Amino acid sequence: MPRVLFAMLLLFLTALPLSADPYYPSASKASRLATLDSFWAQWKATYLREGCGGAYVDIAGDGKATWGGSASNTLTVSEAHGYGMLALVQMAPRDRSARRLFDGFVRFYNLHPAASDPGLMAWNQTRDCQDAPDGGDASATDGDLDIALALLRADQRWGGYGAAARKAQTAILAQDVSDDNMMRLGDWAVDGAYGHSSRASDFMPASFAAFAAAGGSDARRWRAIRDRGYSVWTDLSRRYAGQTGLVPDFLVQLPDHPRPAKAHFLEGADDGRFSWNALRFPWRLSLDYLETGDPRARAHLQRINGWIQGATRGDPQRIANTYRLNGRGVGRAGKGSAAFIAMFAASAVAGSGKPEADQAWSDALWQALNAVPLEDADYYGNTLKLLAMIALAEQGPHR
Repeated sequence: MPRVLFAMLLLFLTALPLSADPYYPSASKASRLATLDSFWAQWKATYLREGCGGAYVDIAGDGKATWGGSASNTLTVSEAHGYGMLALVQMAPRDRSARRLFDGFVRFYNLHPAASDPGLMAWNQTRDCQDAPDGGDASATDGDLDIALALLRADQRWGGYGAAARKAQTAILAQDVSDDNMMRLGDWAVDGAYGHSSRASDFMPASFAAFAAAGGSDARRWRAIRDRGYSVWTDLSRRYAGQTGLVPDFLVQLPDHPRPAKAHFLEGADDGRFSWNALRFPWRLSLDYLETGDPRARAHLQRINGWIQGATRGDPQRIANTYRLNGRGVGRAGKGSAAFIAMFAASAVAGSGKPEADQAWSDALWQALNAVPLEDADYYGNTLKLLAMIALAEQGPHR
């Protein structure tokens, strides 16, 4: 190549925005890790408990009422158990008690199998250390998936958890996945309207990729589930939220006519909106973007990021706690919760294609997230904050 043409090509390439690079907060990695360590200590002291034959996340450890359909005297739920196990594996290099506590979580999980399959966890335990009556021994797909991933990651880190990880994955495929390769709401959702539905936050493409990469006879099925989910959720978002990229808490009428659920389908008035379930969808995509580089994750996140930056004018405190799919906030839901700030902070790593604005937005979200005291949020908000902080602090440039 002639020298002049080479110089022109080099100039052109260096002028391109590096929008494919993840956007992390500008704070140094040492600073981010120090912030994470401080919050981890607070979170552990508030929510992590040993007892009932093992260890668990006490979702009322802060003295606040539990919600989400759990029993009034709830101790924990499988969703929280999965989050706790994932956090312990990821914090192990920074916490010498992590493996001992993780083993306590495994014991608790083994003591509370779902009625359908011992590889799944009963979704709700009460303060007498028993499964809640009236359905507490059914499974919840999000908890099952995170527990399975935590066992896989633990085996990769320490060894000795491979059989348990495979057992959990096999049970999920048998009980939590529909014939058309969509995640069910749980092992109980096998017929009627619930049998043709799914939850946005149960689409975990990075987890499916990890299960497939682990090999075995089910690898092809996990890849098919991942591709099916990307196809359905991306198409649903384009048809109902083309300007925002948002998805609803619940999807119905699978497999032929997928659409957002109507109000009070399962949990409340916002079942067809981007609310307290679907808010985790961008975080799940961000993990896939960071771990696999999948362009589908990046493209979807960039649409969401471009919309939310404009909707809030770059101020995280303007983030509404529930959105209609067209981007209009739901006033009664309030603004500025730690949960929503955390999930948008995680999704910000993919940017929107505008480097300067994207870096400023990432920095604003990190600052806003750290400004929320633990006392101002509940188990859910504080735990999603912790998981977002782990992703944003453990990776990224050292600077």
